[in-house]
Amino acid sequence: MFSELVREVPETKQQQKISRVVLGLGYIAVEVEGSGVGLCANILPEEKASCTVFPRAGSLKGSRVSNLLELGLKGDLLGRSIALAAVNAVSNQGKDSGVEEDVFETVAVREGDRVVMVGFIAPVVAMLKAKGCTVDIFEHRRHDDVRIRPQEAMEECLSRADVAIVTATSIINGSLPDILAFKSYARAVILMGPSTPMLPRAFSSTPVTFLAGCRVVDTGKAMDIVMEGGGTQVLYKNAAMKKIIREIRR
Repeated sequence: MFSELVREVPETKQQQKISRVVLGLGYIAVEVEGSGVGLCANILPEEKASCTVFPRAGSLKGSRVSNLLELGLKGDLLGRSIALAAVNAVSNQGKDSGVEEDVFETVAVREGDRVVMVGFIAPVVAMLKAKGCTVDIFEHRRHDDVRIRPQEAMEECLSRADVAIVTATSIINGSLPDILAFKSYARAVILMGPSTPMLPRAFSSTPVTFLAGCRVVDTGKAMDIVMEGGGTQVLYKNAAMKKIIREIRR
């Protein structure tokens, strides 16, 4: 997946310099000179979250976007997360990157709809259930939650879904191609979350119909929140980022 994303980043963007890279508890933030800030969820394995260090620390500031993109072509989660944040820094800014709108203002969900969510986003689940939807949730990091379905049920649930939501963290852990390979007749397949790169051509050969990501609108505030360990709701509450969407037209 990263090779497709890298191909969609123009050479002029790849040569821009990195101002700062922040590895927070919830997010990774990359600030690029001449572009802005891009975010990506930090999904380090739970058993490593308290003792992981980044061996290239101190070498990223002043490097080029292309140097960070190279990390996305390697095997470790942290490197891919930094690379995806860099992609988002140069791709999720400007009016052409998407309209500032909640995807559910465009993709109307109705009472009785079957929604499959791969990657647990609690506020979205609450909203869907309030609208009377049936929600099947798949999340390998939360086995103890009674709402999480077993992984072996995913194919069958996707085949019956009216709407499918896949979090963009699936790009980082490499599971997105396998998820999208399952046959689905859903009227909308949404790649969602602040980690989402707004690069529709990278997903043109996939079933994804909407990209639902974010645009950082307050660089200083966003970097402060990430440095202090904040997550999605804190970033939105402090107006540091806004939701944006793009429809993938074929």
